[in-house]
Amino acid sequence: MSSPQSSLIAVLEQAEAARDEAQALFESSRKALEAARRQLQSLHDFRQQYETRWQGQFRTSGGVEIMRCYQDFMTRLRDAEADQQRRVDHCEQASEHRRLELIERERKVAAVAQLMKRREQEQAQREQRREQKATDEIAARLTSTVALQSAFSSATTVSPNGGGRTV
Repeated sequence: MSSPQSSLIAVLEQAEAARDEAQALFESSRKALEAARRQLQSLHDFRQQYETRWQGQFRTSGGVEIMRCYQDFMTRLRDAEADQQRRVDHCEQASEHRRLELIERERKVAAVAQLMKRREQEQAQREQRREQKATDEIAARLTSTVALQSAFSSATTVSPNGGGRTV
């Protein structure tokens, strides 16, 4: 294997390693995003259930102190939900960044692989040209040898008295 091809193999291996790392980071960010979304949904569901339960409770009875506790707790739940939404947004941005990074790494692997393929094709073409040149040289020598033999045989003739003489 030629040195330039060996260098390309090293570059390809490095690009593949970077792509694999980007793939792992993307998967990790995707999983973090899904976990954040599930947590947000859980908070949202809990807040709605709590709100519904206490709304019914306040219809039947409820003092001012209980109402204040309820409102404070609902405020904290809404704040927690807003914080979790910010986490989801952050995870979405991170996941998108990782996805774009992965695409770029995959493009680099494809570009290096394409370059290697092109170099292999160029090498095959050079080898084919060398073989064609060698074949042409052999054919030219054979043609030259045949021409010399033909000239030599026409230069020698057989004399009528039976002896071979050159003219």
